Amino acid sequence: MKEILFTVCGRGGSKGIKNKNIRPLCGVPLIAWTLFDAASAFLGDEKIRKTLAVDSDSDEILQTAGRFAPGAYFHKRRDELAGDRVAKMDVIGEVLSHVARDTRRTFDAVVDLDITSPLRTPEDIERICDVFFRGGKDVVFSVVPARRNPYFNMVEKNGKGRFSLCKPSAFVARQQAPEVFDMNASIYVYNPKVFARGVKSPAALDLDVFVMRDFGVIDIDHEEDLGMMSLLLEHGEHLLPEGLREKKKMLMAQAGGGYEGRVE
Repeated sequence: MKEILFTVCGRGGSKGIKNKNIRPLCGVPLIAWTLFDAASAFLGDEKIRKTLAVDSDSDEILQTAGRFAPGAYFHKRRDELAGDRVAKMDVIGEVLSHVARDTRRTFDAVVDLDITSPLRTPEDIERICDVFFRGGKDVVFSVVPARRNPYFNMVEKNGKGRFSLCKPSAFVARQQAPEVFDMNASIYVYNPKVFARGVKSPAALDLDVFVMRDFGVIDIDHEEDLGMMSLLLEHGEHLLPEGLREKKKMLMAQAGGGYEGRVE
């Protein structure tokens, strides 16, 4: 049996959108979309035992999460780890340590799900975990095909204020350039042993990637992002795969169809 720890971590001090992690999306708190994925992945799979941990410095976020994941392990984040310059791997590492201590479980994988990427499905999680367990890497994280390419149509500004291609090349067509991907900050699957190394970024580890659908790159960092996501889910439902349509339906039913959230 594989032991998997799911971590869902959210600060209360978001600057781009106040109370972002509990703002309503289609009438459902944003965090609930991610909690649904953690609860639904590997459902009925007797070869997997899951533990779900929700971490936050905000009592309001933890209380909201409690409505949608009543059986989770709730971890109150220390003030020292609540700033916007703290590496998320430090937060996950502390959650892992406390959950392992309190449950006396040894985990084979830590799956971190970002709250601001609600367009994943439980099937995405199952598939990326399969890549992780077959590959033996330190981490596997989700990506989407990049719409811009640093070898062809991305420029950067140097210290003298001059612009040039990020990756100097002689390519004259985008199709000639190497294939590149955007990290869509949705799913990360870690070997638990890496958290003892003091590494701050998954990109510094021995890694592999899992390619998701392109619309999975929509992150919710600003009010405009939340509006775009709402438009897609409310008026572009025909564009979504069946798994996402079913997820939306079940979440709205779970929320009673009328969760308002607190907007300030």
